[in-house]
Amino acid sequence: MHMHAAKLMKTGLLHGLVVMGLLLTGAKAMAASVGEIAPDFEITTQDGREFHLSEYRGRKPVYVIFWNTWCAYCINKISRYQELQEKFGEEIAIIAINTTWSDSPEEMRSFGANHEIVYSTAFDAGELVTDKYGVHNVPTEFIVDIDGIIRYRNGVPEYLAAHLPDWLSPYVPSKKTAALACAP
Repeated sequence: MHMHAAKLMKTGLLHGLVVMGLLLTGAKAMAASVGEIAPDFEITTQDGREFHLSEYRGRKPVYVIFWNTWCAYCINKISRYQELQEKFGEEIAIIAINTTWSDSPEEMRSFGANHEIVYSTAFDAGELVTDKYGVHNVPTEFIVDIDGIIRYRNGVPEYLAAHLPDWLSPYVPSKKTAALACAP
């Protein structure tokens, strides 16, 4: 019994060291949260343009959406994103980033053509941006304001027009945004 207990302690210690090593080396990024500066990224859009999040600082807010072609909820939201692009495309940039989970660039292109998507889409080969934002399910949505601060992680308001002036102003944390910071 004594040897069995020692073996369990060694195993537990080894597991603990592995977990600590992963945390210390940053193997997976922490989730990007409300009130923080959004992790910068660059990604090639489906139409071949380079999208650099930092280029929007001081210019306009950005609606970042992580999605997949097989996600029914993502598909249901396409019409909303299309409408937002048509109505507010001059005031807010929209980019939908495919996490690549069980998708390919060809599937994404075909999907975009079939659904006549008018907003920017990109394929996150290697999941670099997906990992930077700590995305583990889809859709996951972010609003990044004009100063590069995350205003929403999911729970994006239905009526963007009413909120655009806030996203063009300096960030002031409120009780509501503090509560949203705790949302997954």
